[in-house]
Amino acid sequence: MSRFKPACAPVRGFGVMMKESRRPAMHEEPSMKHTTPIAALAGTIVSAALLLAPVAPVQAQEPAIWRAHAPYSQQELDQMLAPIALYPDALLAQVLMAATYPLEVVQAARFMQRNPGLSGDALARAIAPMRWDPSVAALTQFPSVLAMMNEELEWTERLGEAFLAQREQVMDTIQMLRDRAWAAGTLRPNDRQNVIVRDRVYLIETWHPGYYWVPYYNPLIVFGTWWWPAYPPFLWVPPVVYRPPYFPQVYSVGIVWGPVVLVLDSLWSDPLPVWRDRAVVLGTQPVTNVIVTSASAPRPVIWRHDPSHRRHVEYRTPALRDGIPPLFPEKPSRVSPSVQPPRAPDARPLPETRPIPDTRPMPDSRPLPRQQVPVKPPAVVPERTLPRQSLPVAPRQPVPQQMTPRQPAPPQYQQRAPQPQPQREIRQGGQSGGSPRQSWPAQ
Repeated sequence: MSRFKPACAPVRGFGVMMKESRRPAMHEEPSMKHTTPIAALAGTIVSAALLLAPVAPVQAQEPAIWRAHAPYSQQELDQMLAPIALYPDALLAQVLMAATYPLEVVQAARFMQRNPGLSGDALARAIAPMRWDPSVAALTQFPSVLAMMNEELEWTERLGEAFLAQREQVMDTIQMLRDRAWAAGTLRPNDRQNVIVRDRVYLIETWHPGYYWVPYYNPLIVFGTWWWPAYPPFLWVPPVVYRPPYFPQVYSVGIVWGPVVLVLDSLWSDPLPVWRDRAVVLGTQPVTNVIVTSASAPRPVIWRHDPSHRRHVEYRTPALRDGIPPLFPEKPSRVSPSVQPPRAPDARPLPETRPIPDTRPMPDSRPLPRQQVPVKPPAVVPERTLPRQSLPVAPRQPVPQQMTPRQPAPPQYQQRAPQPQPQREIRQGGQSGGSPRQSWPAQ
């Protein structure tokens, strides 16, 4: 009868029933006289079939409705969540929420690169005009985390959409990874963090409220032997400005710690993952009798995704594109309607229509009194006066004068004095027949 025990162990119910049916009664001795050859042959066949059947992993036996139509497989979720699964709960919640706004993460990371060393109240005043999501603004206090999300931008986008589309599976995967780290001995309480285990639920908190240490670890070491060889997680090496001095120990020990960060209450908003409900709440307050009995006490607020902080970045997952309405709907395209085929004329005779007498009163034909409509004076457009500029004065050129023809002056007549008449001198001579000589006075 011992040959049935290994075969019946993996199957519940059926194996128990089979063992109970084959177990002899207390008042009779075990013998083979009650076993027929047919029953023995059937039992042998069933045992061989159960021994050859592959044993399914424990995770596949768990009922999970959300696994149907999931955008990311379990292998991909283990790969993308391994680098942050061991963060403190509050810091992990900020990373998951900020990953849903990848563009603002890039802007915040570049802002911190341009302003190194900015912290405290000066940091809060500097990022106030940026209008980022509170989770992104809170991560500005951890510039190394922002630098990792900026360098691994593809991973950041996939992580944010997985948290929106498969939030329950994402939070269950984080608990599974913490359970493996606990089994490997790398997740333990120390002077920087407190690990609380309650019914296989792992909580990672800080010893001092408001003080956080960022762990840098090698996912291929802290979780033991990696179980998905085709989906290895990445090991992020921070820049020198953020790298701890003993960072090379991650290749041997597996985990190191960065410097302490004192967070501001105005930027932190107190996020807390609720692992039982698979949700993230904000503004948690200590539960005391005063808060319980007071109706005006602040209550935790469940985090909701705000699509306005996506800044026009489209969702990759079809389930998110169909489930989240667009913040800025597209305008309807101006496309001419399709041409409809003409209708055939109706062959039925039209009903006889009779004119309906118009019973409305006739309008008054008297002219309306002319109203004096005030005419609005035209607006006076002020003349535009150009500013006086000192222009260089060109030398004056002589203006050519038009020559007019001179009129001839009228002739002037000068009266002469009467000339004396020449006197004739009669010379009596000795020549006869000669002509008399005239002598003219000298002038």
